[in-house]
Amino acid sequence: MSSTPDLCARPAGVSPDGVYNLIDPPSLGPAVLGVGISLAVVSTSFVVGRLFTNRKKLHASEYFTFIGCLFNLAYTGVILSQHRYYRHTWDTPLCWYNGQYLRLPFVQTMLFAPVFFFPKAAIFLLYRQLFASGKKLQIMIDAGLLVNLLLYLSEIPLAALYAAPRAGQSWDSLLYTLRDNSKQFALGGSIQSAIATVLDLYIFVLPLPILFKLRMPARRKWQLIGVFSTGLLGVAASVVSLVFKLRILSSNDSNWLAAITSMASLVETNIALIVGCMPACAQLAKVYIGESAFYKSLRSRLLPSSRGGSLSKENVPQVHVATFGSNQTPRRKEYYELTDTQLLETRTGTRDDASDMYQKSKSESTDSGAEQTV
Repeated sequence: MSSTPDLCARPAGVSPDGVYNLIDPPSLGPAVLGVGISLAVVSTSFVVGRLFTNRKKLHASEYFTFIGCLFNLAYTGVILSQHRYYRHTWDTPLCWYNGQYLRLPFVQTMLFAPVFFFPKAAIFLLYRQLFASGKKLQIMIDAGLLVNLLLYLSEIPLAALYAAPRAGQSWDSLLYTLRDNSKQFALGGSIQSAIATVLDLYIFVLPLPILFKLRMPARRKWQLIGVFSTGLLGVAASVVSLVFKLRILSSNDSNWLAAITSMASLVETNIALIVGCMPACAQLAKVYIGESAFYKSLRSRLLPSSRGGSLSKENVPQVHVATFGSNQTPRRKEYYELTDTQLLETRTGTRDDASDMYQKSKSESTDSGAEQTV
């Protein structure tokens, strides 16, 4: 009488050194849990801060950021639910792989498109809102949006082709077809990751020429550049993801490498959300923290004023400066400034302000001419 083999006592892979551990093996599951939960809390806090700051005037970039945040929470939850699989393949019981398990990678792959598209699209929309005063820059932003859409939209047919069973077949049957198609699926993911890395670099570099041209103190300029330079973390995560996706093509330890690429993906999508929210959250921190009595008291204790005293705000003459993207007066057209408050203004708002100033100036000149006539 033949006995049915116990699949839970058999490893899913072959160990390179002949050592197997199905009880308490090394695992990246705790690391994935820590990274995923921490980043989700931080990025969600940034999104809430941005929505609160711009609550009176929400734009398309805010809506895209909010949608991206919801998809990010769902995407993070799916990755974290697979935490017990993030161990070496030869330390994983064979019975863990079944049709029910394969639904999780499929959902993760389907969520990959919106969770990356919406946060990066929100950054492009923010660039259009803040910087796009010239036709050339608008074309560059629109081109980035188009590449972003096509790049991540391609993930959906890939998931349907390689990560889902054929019509009329069960999820258990996918265990056999996935073994044959895993290399093609990994290759498609590697190509997509390479293009995504270039796109992340494009997003990082795009606003830098404008920021360098702003006429403001060097310290303030570098603070603004530092705000947008947070995107370098996303670029680094994209590079790490690409490296390990390429290693999956020639490795039999896909579980361990999948854990690393999952963490890199979590870093990339959460950093995209944080970068888009940095200008608004910087303004939020300045208004609600920098102007608070506690902060001023703490600053006065740590950084006492000089003996010579300092000028109060009432004695400092207030000079109006034009913002990049607003209608400039003929005499000051070459002067651009981007202050913290004006950073969050829309192009429409700045044009309305410029129009009001022009009408006020015109009215004052008319009244002055009338007085001279009298």
